[in-house]
Amino acid sequence: MFLASPLITWTRRVGAWLRRVPITDPVDRRNAPALQVLLLFLGIEVPLNKGYHLLAGHVSMTGWRLAVDLGTDVAIAGASFFAVWMIRRGRLRQGIATFLAVLMSCAVAANLAFGYQLQAFDPYPMVMLTVAALVIGRRALWLVYACIPMVFALGMASPWGFDPERSGRAFQNLPSLAFSYLMIAIVLDRTVAALRETLWKAQRSAQQLREQMVERERMRERMLHMQKIESVGHLASGVSHDFNNVLGAIVGYTAERHRLDEFDFDPEPDARRMGEALEGIELAAQRGIALSRKLLSFSRRELAVPARFDAAQSLKDLLPMLRQMFDGHADVVLDVPDTPVPVCLDRSQLDLVMLNFAANARDAMPGGGRFGITLRDSGDGWARIVVADTGKGMSAEVMRQAFEPFFTTKPAGEGTGLGLAVAREMAQEAGGSLTVDSTPGSGTRFTLRLPRVA
Repeated sequence: MFLASPLITWTRRVGAWLRRVPITDPVDRRNAPALQVLLLFLGIEVPLNKGYHLLAGHVSMTGWRLAVDLGTDVAIAGASFFAVWMIRRGRLRQGIATFLAVLMSCAVAANLAFGYQLQAFDPYPMVMLTVAALVIGRRALWLVYACIPMVFALGMASPWGFDPERSGRAFQNLPSLAFSYLMIAIVLDRTVAALRETLWKAQRSAQQLREQMVERERMRERMLHMQKIESVGHLASGVSHDFNNVLGAIVGYTAERHRLDEFDFDPEPDARRMGEALEGIELAAQRGIALSRKLLSFSRRELAVPARFDAAQSLKDLLPMLRQMFDGHADVVLDVPDTPVPVCLDRSQLDLVMLNFAANARDAMPGGGRFGITLRDSGDGWARIVVADTGKGMSAEVMRQAFEPFFTTKPAGEGTGLGLAVAREMAQEAGGSLTVDSTPGSGTRFTLRLPRVA
């Protein structure tokens, strides 16, 4: 129990070290840990195994054959550590290619020195085929395969490893060996090709998905900007009327200046009247400034900036602009609680959505009617805004498509079909929802549910 935790920690550290290589290719990066483990195993196991046999007296060869045996083992171990060193520096394929070249050279030397009989069950040909296919590619796989029968042929023809009792039958196993390794090479070629193709398709799909997400974000920005422009266009007539009222009030207050030129000028009361006129001018100018800022905030192209605010106060501030849109042809009713209802989203987007609801209701009630907004705190963590009108309503088919981008029932040039799509997207990004309920001839009701924040 006490040893398990340090062992797990050590294993995780080793695994992290094996994965921490500067390789960009995703296939090579995934193969790097397993290849390093294999190479480290060969670099340690081969000299340890040879040392054990030497100490135990299991090695009977002497002279140059012993030198070849020891030399090939040292070369394989050295090539293994060199390949690991290359992988740690991000040169995986070069390291593996060097390792395979050394391994093939050692196989040639061993077959020439000891003949085919001692090399018949050597696992290294299979290792070379597998590593070449997985790491370097098809060309390396078939190059290694072409070399393997030649290495076996050298061993079968070697005068130092030839068995006199099998004279004339030295190469009888060569066709079978060549065909067997051919089958193995074909399986490896097809399997690795399928794996790489699958990974390539996955990478391409991921890239396409990233591009689609970027394009979707751009489309969302364009949709929001177009809807803002449309809403500003709807507001233009009402706002111009309100500006005329503001300018009319200013002109009316400035008419008080005639008191300064009259002969019966009384300093105290006339000064008070002049002060009241200046105060009225200031209030009218502030109202004009507020309207200008509201229009600028709608027409500006900007990203959503969620913030915590009181939805009830926001709707109260928006009420004058909502009434302007109907220009007295419909009753605009706002029902909000006295207590704050805090929500978290982009306030300008909420204002934009409410104005769009009002524009749609105005178009649905050409002869007048009632447009109402009701805000309630449901008590279960949700704020519910119900927007209702007494217009001509929607059919079931229109309701199914109401939130689709660019869908509109208005004549060409009078609507973009983006308002409700942007409204639903705003609700979903805030963690809420937007639904519609309508009956032809009985009006339409939208229900916007937003998470209530603490």
